[in-house]
Amino acid sequence: MVGLVALGTLALSRGDRAEVAAYPSSRHVDATQDAGETPAGEAPSGQAATGQAATAEFTAQQAIDAFYAASRGPDQPLPFNHRFHSGELQIDCLYCHTGTDVSQAGVMPPLEICMGCHRVAGSGLEPIEALRGMWDAGVAVEWDWVYKLPEFVQFNHEPHLRNAVECEECHGPVKEEMDRIYQWAPLTMGWCLECHREAPAETDVATDHVISERYPPPEMPEGRQPKGLYPVRIDSEFGASRGPIDCLACHY
Repeated sequence: MVGLVALGTLALSRGDRAEVAAYPSSRHVDATQDAGETPAGEAPSGQAATGQAATAEFTAQQAIDAFYAASRGPDQPLPFNHRFHSGELQIDCLYCHTGTDVSQAGVMPPLEICMGCHRVAGSGLEPIEALRGMWDAGVAVEWDWVYKLPEFVQFNHEPHLRNAVECEECHGPVKEEMDRIYQWAPLTMGWCLECHREAPAETDVATDHVISERYPPPEMPEGRQPKGLYPVRIDSEFGASRGPIDCLACHY
């Protein structure tokens, strides 16, 4: 439902935002009112008999405070709390990071994605008003980089997501713990190879194992190269593991 609402609001132009804000809506929740709290004069949904107001486990203001209280991860221009958005609100990772499943690099969400919800949601909260100010001024949010590999290492998100590698396997407990994003995985070569050397999984669709079964590789010569110390056959177990373990898989 959150995604459908956000997609609907994406169709609005910048000039429509003032009109939307001025339009009285029974769905609007005042910023001073906790998320989940019933507006004055209305009976809480499903609790009219008891008279108890519904309260959210984690409010927007608490999410902002938790971001600033977090000790790990770089400070950011805006206090975006991943645990609140992906955990409490259950927004899918690819809704904001759209295109990452078909891209080599992780896609940072443009302001249009943020404003799909925050044209309406979060009115009165200081970070949201700052976000809207950036949108009006046409200024991009300059997020600080969290995950960065050396220039000689290539990592492609697309094949990993195609083969059902969950975001949490590399990015950690984002939904459960991360009020502020930090680098959870060491990103060392040994850490990557530990996963690549695992046995093939049924969810694999385009790994070396699947390809080698469909198109068996030719026999490679043994021994060493005439010049140099490198073996002619670098990957002697091609297709036996879940992911490639030869040098050229990541260093190209």
